[in-house]
Amino acid sequence: MSGKESSNSLVSESQVYGWQNRVLAIEEEMRTLQAERGKLERLIDMAKLLEREAGLLVAASAGVQSPHKLIINALDDISSTDNFPKAVSLIVERADDGVTYDEIREAILHSALAAKLRRSDKGFYHALARAKERGDFVEYQGYTFTPANLAAFTAKVAAGIKQDKIAVTGFGSPLMDALTETVARNGGITAKEAIDIVRNGSEKHKLAPLKSDGSAYNAIARLKERGELEGFGRMDRQLRVGPNASEEMKRLSRTATVVTLKNNTATGN
Repeated sequence: MSGKESSNSLVSESQVYGWQNRVLAIEEEMRTLQAERGKLERLIDMAKLLEREAGLLVAASAGVQSPHKLIINALDDISSTDNFPKAVSLIVERADDGVTYDEIREAILHSALAAKLRRSDKGFYHALARAKERGDFVEYQGYTFTPANLAAFTAKVAAGIKQDKIAVTGFGSPLMDALTETVARNGGITAKEAIDIVRNGSEKHKLAPLKSDGSAYNAIARLKERGELEGFGRMDRQLRVGPNASEEMKRLSRTATVVTLKNNTATGN
């Protein structure tokens, strides 16, 4: 069309111009409505979380089971013929706010699998490590979550409904914590070399000087059973942090220099 309207045209230029302006206005309205919809959906999600938290508070005031009790009771239907992977999964799935290794152990010790755990907890720690490797569990600040539970928990923290977790940095004795950090900082060292480093004690870990190496070797064996340390290299003599180590130790190990095993290995472990 030209600047002048044609007398033979069925549609005037001003009409087309008006329609174009209306399309632009509709698009702007759609953007506004979409933004409003997103805001309302977030408010709805927050309201649902608040409603759920209010229900938990009411239940707690009425004497209903605490979250700690609920975790323990997650294994009510477990029998002595069941295995650790099943038990651990039930506990972690029930723990909406995450659960520590010690809490998982306590729950199992209140179940039909208690005798099996007392005989050996190697399968328990292996179950945790394998679940993390598969992505079934994730760790946050030293607590174990399912991915869905962690997403819900962090949403509550962002909404101000829950307090964030304070990092749990150690799961064992001062000796275990000192050895784990030593290996994290010096990946690839042997057990003897790690013990030599902590032999005089550690003020940071409140560890007194060692009276003998035996307790340290036992602590390393225990950490390997728990999956917090693992052996590799020739005859698995070198040490590094394992899949069940804390996220802090894993981060530390990623920035550390890996020690090369000396050719002469006639002495020590």
